[in-house]
Amino acid sequence: MIIEFTVGNFLSFKDNKSLNLEATSISDFKDRVFTVGSHRLLRSVVLYGANSSGKSNFLKAMSIMKKIVMTSATKSSVSKNDVVPFLLNSVTEKEPSFFEVIFIINDKRYRCGFEIDNVAIRAEWLFVLTNKKEKNLFVRENDGIEITNDFKEGEGLEEKTRDNALFISVVDQFNGSISGQIIKWFNNWVTISGLSHENYRGVTFSLLKKYETRSRLLTFIKDLDLGFEELKLKKMKLRPGVLPKNIPQEILEDIIIDLEGRLLRELALFIKNMIITEIKLDFVILI
Repeated sequence: MIIEFTVGNFLSFKDNKSLNLEATSISDFKDRVFTVGSHRLLRSVVLYGANSSGKSNFLKAMSIMKKIVMTSATKSSVSKNDVVPFLLNSVTEKEPSFFEVIFIINDKRYRCGFEIDNVAIRAEWLFVLTNKKEKNLFVRENDGIEITNDFKEGEGLEEKTRDNALFISVVDQFNGSISGQIIKWFNNWVTISGLSHENYRGVTFSLLKKYETRSRLLTFIKDLDLGFEELKLKKMKLRPGVLPKNIPQEILEDIIIDLEGRLLRELALFIKNMIITEIKLDFVILI
């Protein structure tokens, strides 16, 4: 259960920005609040703002944090980290990005975070809240990793942790109990940003095949008053022209052979303005 997420010096975020899901003392809308231990949390929140104000980048930061946690222990010693700092400042472009999340596992509140650049993990920490007091399980800085007695599963693994790997991920590789629970939490943390999310295109198209779902979506689109009048799903045979142009020729030939006979499904919207104009959206999936 997530309580708070914070990101800083990443993409369009120069300073640390946080999303907090703890409910205030306002008594309205009680059905939108639930309780976990001593925490009253919101079931949902809304991010709103002008175009290019950072909403998508905030969600991207969540996805990047999860990706780093889930993959850092298995990377090679020369692998680069997938982070881009705030580049419109001569100081921040040389500093690490900041990621931190506060969450609950089995009624225990953890605070896990790290600072990272493309070369290495510059700092890392894990805290747990016990009897209303936050205790650190380990803290990592440039001069080493300090482990407390409450995180004995990490003992002896400091030297096995590469500069570009997270300590929490390495400890999980050695079957640590607390680290295993935390990695499992991250694995179940899903962020979805738009219909183009690769893991959900199949779900989207299976729903659009149903008349009721497609009809409701078209009604919603019409209510936006963007001029769209019709929505259609099209099938087409796989052809080289729909594949990315930068694929090497030998790989492209193998893909075409492997996918021979498969169909593509394409979503198209139509605008009615004197003549019918077809607008093809970038939603393509193999079926």
